[in-house]
Amino acid sequence: MFLYEIVDPIIKLFKWDVLAGINFGSVCFRLVLAILCGGVIGFERAKKHQAAGFRTYILVCLGSTIAMITNEFISLSTNMGDGARLGAQVISGIGFLGAGTILVTSRNQIRGLTTAAGLWACACLGLSVGIGFYTLAIFGTLVISIVLAILPKIESTFNRKSNFFEIHIEFQTRENLKQFINLIRQMNFQVISIEHNSAYSASGLSVYTISLKVLEKKKRINHQEYLDAFSKLEYVNYVEEIY
Repeated sequence: MFLYEIVDPIIKLFKWDVLAGINFGSVCFRLVLAILCGGVIGFERAKKHQAAGFRTYILVCLGSTIAMITNEFISLSTNMGDGARLGAQVISGIGFLGAGTILVTSRNQIRGLTTAAGLWACACLGLSVGIGFYTLAIFGTLVISIVLAILPKIESTFNRKSNFFEIHIEFQTRENLKQFINLIRQMNFQVISIEHNSAYSASGLSVYTISLKVLEKKKRINHQEYLDAFSKLEYVNYVEEIY
């Protein structure tokens, strides 16, 4: 089958046949589209002050686009080789960049997973741009942007109403932990796990990450009400929910 016998739907729709092959116009178009796709996703991340922002996402998308164009050029010019080899290396190699954005904070919160996944998805977008699959690249950018911008609000709503939640809590002394556990059991909580946080040892406080389950069946569960009740305890220095 001829390489360009299967043509991208957008090229068919607007009859932009020049964009189907490798030429000056198609290369420029792919690079510009990669900048736009990476920039749209990177702008949303930059607004939330994430480690990987506007320039990082553009570079990731551009780099994977260049890799895919190069791979396509090699396959066409030599009439041999694997047309997806460089793309496969991009997908696996981007993991090293993504891993560098994942951090565990002093409060045992894992940060950067969404950023790492976003970088990986952005690299895949670049591959689709590089091979000339413009329809997938454009709609893929739209879908990824929706996932990053809108779904966190929906996810947060579900989390706030869940029977399970995790808290970071700072006690004045180690003995206060037993008092707190006895209290929450009386409040129909089940303790799932308790983890001591040694990062606060020098502060003189006794700090823990505690996973809880609300045993009482309620139509409306408000985590903030529980947090407010915990914060009013005289031996609790600070408490917050971990997402």
